[in-house]
Amino acid sequence: MKSINQKQSTSMSPKVAVIGALVLALSGAVSHAETYCYDFSNFASTGYEVGDTISTAHGDINLLEVFDENLNPMLPNPSGLTSHNNVPIPGQGENPSLFNHGGFTIQVVPNSPMLAVTLKFAENTGATDQQLWNFGVNNERQIWRGQLSTLDGQSLGEPTYGGRVRIAVGGVQMPDSYWVRGMVTLASDPVNPLLPNRGIERFSFGRSSQLIVDDVCMTE
Repeated sequence: MKSINQKQSTSMSPKVAVIGALVLALSGAVSHAETYCYDFSNFASTGYEVGDTISTAHGDINLLEVFDENLNPMLPNPSGLTSHNNVPIPGQGENPSLFNHGGFTIQVVPNSPMLAVTLKFAENTGATDQQLWNFGVNNERQIWRGQLSTLDGQSLGEPTYGGRVRIAVGGVQMPDSYWVRGMVTLASDPVNPLLPNRGIERFSFGRSSQLIVDDVCMTE
């Protein structure tokens, strides 16, 4: 089992604070919640394959396939998953990020349901902007071609897997570049606020080419 370096914070991340009104509406105990962030500063540079499970202190990361619109699996890029130091992600700082060269879906399964999740990302759209995306939350998945911002304002999630989850995506096109960088926020938002065991039980993201991720933060 491979491990990813992690850091713990007892305060909410800046992005989670922005959606504080929503989170407070869903849980009166949010002010006492803990946030766990993973910055990939100890991520191995090679050796990952589809089917691997990466253990962390607060959940498991499963490396799965990326599927096309006909549910045919893609072959992972031979470059695989690597750590990357010079990435166009705001606030990235000195820590390296996770570079998914393509063909991997990264599924995160926390040890317990989470109230909110944030992650920084950068995607290379290329000239045609037709890269394939797989994104899932609580056992419901979307597959499309284009940018991650397609999901902004949508909800995903099945009732028996933690309920509905609201998705917010903010992205900025970098000048003179095909790169788009931004932030994804997932917020637990069940159809029935009284649904027991609600929360983000699992989430996943995969792309056919050039996806960079950093500072994945999960709030209990």
